[in-house]
Amino acid sequence: MAGGGKGAELLTKVGLAAASVGPPAVVGAKFWSSVAAHPVVALFLFLAYEAALAAIAFAAKVYGKVADRWVDRAADAVDRRLKWRISRFERDHRAYVLRHHRFIDLKGLATRGDYTPGLEEVFVDVSLVPRPTHEASQESLAGPVPGPPPGGTDGGIPVRRSIREFLGRPEGAALAVIGAPGTGKTTMLKHLALGLARERGGRGRRDLPVLLLLRDHIGAITANPAITLPEVIGASLRRPPDDELPGWFDRQLQDGRCVVLLDGLDEVAREEDRRNVSKWVEEQIEQYEPNDFVLTSRPHGYASAPVNRARVLQVRRFTGEQITRFVHGWYRAIERLSTGTDDAAVADRAEEGARDLLARLHARPVLYDLAANPLLLTMIANVHRYRGALPGSRAELYGEICEVLLWRRQEAKGATAAPDELSGAKKELVARELAYVMMADRLRDIRGEYASEVLRPVLLRVAATLSSREFLDAMVSSGLLVERERELYAFAHLTLQEHLAALHIQHRGLADVLVAGVDDDWWRETTLLYAARVDPAPVVEACLSEGGPLTINKLALAFDCEEEATELAPATAARLRAVREQLMDGPVDSPQRMVMTGVTLMRSLRSAVRLGEDTLVCARPVTKEVYRLFAAECGIPAAPGLTEGPADDIAVGMTRTEAVAFVEWVNARAGGEFGYRLPTWAEVKDEAFGLVLGPGNRSVWCEGGAEVGRHAPPLLWVPDGAEQPWAVPAGAVDGAWLGWSIKDDVVFSEGSLGLASAITRHTGVDRGRSSVVEINFEIRVRGAVHGRSQRFGAASGSDLADLMARIHRGEGWITLDRVEAGLQLLDGEFADLGFPARIEWATRCVALLYSLGELGDGNDRSAWGTQPLAERCRPLLNGLGPLAVGHRSHFPDLCHSYAVRCAESLDELRPGDAPERLRPTIRELAEFIASRAGVLADAPHAMDPADGPYLRIAALTMAAVMDRFFHQPMLVGLYRDVAAGFLVLQRRAEGTIAPTETIVLVRA
Repeated sequence: MAGGGKGAELLTKVGLAAASVGPPAVVGAKFWSSVAAHPVVALFLFLAYEAALAAIAFAAKVYGKVADRWVDRAADAVDRRLKWRISRFERDHRAYVLRHHRFIDLKGLATRGDYTPGLEEVFVDVSLVPRPTHEASQESLAGPVPGPPPGGTDGGIPVRRSIREFLGRPEGAALAVIGAPGTGKTTMLKHLALGLARERGGRGRRDLPVLLLLRDHIGAITANPAITLPEVIGASLRRPPDDELPGWFDRQLQDGRCVVLLDGLDEVAREEDRRNVSKWVEEQIEQYEPNDFVLTSRPHGYASAPVNRARVLQVRRFTGEQITRFVHGWYRAIERLSTGTDDAAVADRAEEGARDLLARLHARPVLYDLAANPLLLTMIANVHRYRGALPGSRAELYGEICEVLLWRRQEAKGATAAPDELSGAKKELVARELAYVMMADRLRDIRGEYASEVLRPVLLRVAATLSSREFLDAMVSSGLLVERERELYAFAHLTLQEHLAALHIQHRGLADVLVAGVDDDWWRETTLLYAARVDPAPVVEACLSEGGPLTINKLALAFDCEEEATELAPATAARLRAVREQLMDGPVDSPQRMVMTGVTLMRSLRSAVRLGEDTLVCARPVTKEVYRLFAAECGIPAAPGLTEGPADDIAVGMTRTEAVAFVEWVNARAGGEFGYRLPTWAEVKDEAFGLVLGPGNRSVWCEGGAEVGRHAPPLLWVPDGAEQPWAVPAGAVDGAWLGWSIKDDVVFSEGSLGLASAITRHTGVDRGRSSVVEINFEIRVRGAVHGRSQRFGAASGSDLADLMARIHRGEGWITLDRVEAGLQLLDGEFADLGFPARIEWATRCVALLYSLGELGDGNDRSAWGTQPLAERCRPLLNGLGPLAVGHRSHFPDLCHSYAVRCAESLDELRPGDAPERLRPTIRELAEFIASRAGVLADAPHAMDPADGPYLRIAALTMAAVMDRFFHQPMLVGLYRDVAAGFLVLQRRAEGTIAPTETIVLVRA
């Protein structure tokens, strides 16, 4: 190659020499006369030619040099592009992301199992909302949200959105996602990186994930602020692919293909370093603007070093639905990993574990509040799975939570501790002192200046070198404290403040403080957390002390301490039981009994579950113990599902009028700061509400209006697939008429017997004849005909009893061929005929049905003499129009209102086809139906199943009367609804319809 280069150079020089001499010589020889005549001009032209030739030679030489360089560059570019095209670098990078971030991070949890689930198996997408930094910093890691985000939307984006909603727009996005510790910021970035690593959407899409943990690059960035993003990315690949290509990430960033995920700005410990890192992030966003950037931080860390170009998004805590999804996903993943299979048995076991945990969370509303934080929910799920249950006491679980927040999580992340940082035990000791002072001063929030005064002597005792302000900042950064406003601090949840104060009281021997506060609600939770660790006998004795009045608050605290305590002095426990028995033995309306009622209510209603952000619903439906107290005071008769059975069982089967009365009773007896109401329809349909109801298809009484507070009869919510407990069963319309059974034949036989006896007796008296007269009737028993057209006297005594017993045994029936006596005589009394009371009403029904038969329906009337009365009445009672079955509710109070309406309508009806002699009977039957419906509306559980057929046939008879005599279809329908209501009450009393109605109270 060297020889070739020299030959080319020599050839070029010879060519230039020939060009510089040859052409001028040829031209000079040809035009010599001109050259000789003008030698100066000829010389100038020669020199110009030589100069031009020299310039051309120089340009050619420059071009050669430049061409060589560009050829090299082009060759390098083509070579690089070919390498990028055929190399596995991008594929390996995506595989590295999938491999490196595959599992959920459980480091820092006090309780860990043998299995770590995959992140995508348990991930529940957190929700984001645009919010100013100063407002987001006021939200604690758990508990109720301090207030709704400003407005309902931000720039057309709804309140709760996924991170994906903010990415992938034509212009690059710069987002700062801030949230309290444990809200799932890092997990969200990892899940996003996994999704992008799988997608590979093609040209023009940002689908290349780059996830950087800023804490790993603090030194590099602060030491060299000019370091580029591609250099930092390269340093982050701890196990890079073998064929890593220089410049590859820079090209992807230049092309706008990347989603750059920067995690943990707040984990840069020194504020100056944090500002430098924030500035470096701003420079990278500006340099690589076409890409998407997502930065995460805790609010406190971001407020001191904001990224000017970033849009701030706040991470919201989990909703009830998200908690449920996470728990179910967690258990499915853990059970699959632990068993190595994924069959139906594993799914059932996972479902059982998830339901158990969710039930326990709902039974402890404070834990449910804490579970809204993904980190704490993960910790709780881990403890529940690997201990087989939650810790025996709340205090133990709260202790683990405080440890995680104070030091375990920080250690697990590998964050470098400052030289002057306290150990975990010393941090807790200082936090306990602050919590106790806040409790003693009845403070929920504390000013920074006062907090510093409290902390200084404690920090000196633990030999701390950091200042009280630095300690406060560290507690805010950990999430244990939150700075609600500038220089105004509070514990993340009041329960954590109470827990730490209880520890302080235990270690300092300050139980006298709790003894003095037994009637003060402010100290209640602290007392119970203390009782979980130490024998609370002094506190219980103070509650029972005769030195002051025995109040509901003190007595409730005594029983709660007994329930919470791991140990209690036997003498104190015996005294507590004796007090309960003494109070419950008093009269229902005695002051002592009222106190015990208030205690029972307070303890039953205190536990509540959060629905959404601002609705608290009692953690369990009303129990039989509570309903018994209500029933005793209000005179409601005992019933198996409502009051009979274990005290802790759920009360089922109350009517809607009883539900309204119960709520009024609770609000009158409970007192306290809360009122109570029935839930709305929307609240009951909330997925978390199902956990309150527990297993089984229980139905729930709800507010009747579309909005809370609207006065309307309650509605009954019935879960999908469950039967409506106040509806007519589907099979009830399959017989001869509504609810037909063999018992209906007995009703007709008894009515016929009563009719024959009444007519015979009354005819003999009125017409001067003997009491035995000849009428046309027949009695059929066991298929044999007895007494056709023979003399018949009013049955009485043993004869009547024997005849009725045979009828009830189904040995035959009684029917009349013709009734030729005046039926108007039936308005007399039946008291002295010897019949049971219900036969009087059966007789009136039979009399009306005979009259309706005489009116005719187009059939041969002679057929009436050859059939039982039940067969004769089929076209009268079954042809009255449709009846809604299976879903329409027939509540007792509604049926009563229908019966009263029908009875009152009789005065307004035209005579129609009803004979004058029958009108008193019609009115008496209508008033009887209304009266009995009223009794059952007030006391539906007093329904005697034996009365059911008589009441139902009476209502169906009146429906037939309204149809045939008065032609009133509306009244026909109302009486059929009344008959359906009687049927439902009968079936419920018999037990063939199982009551499912419950009451769940919501704090108003």
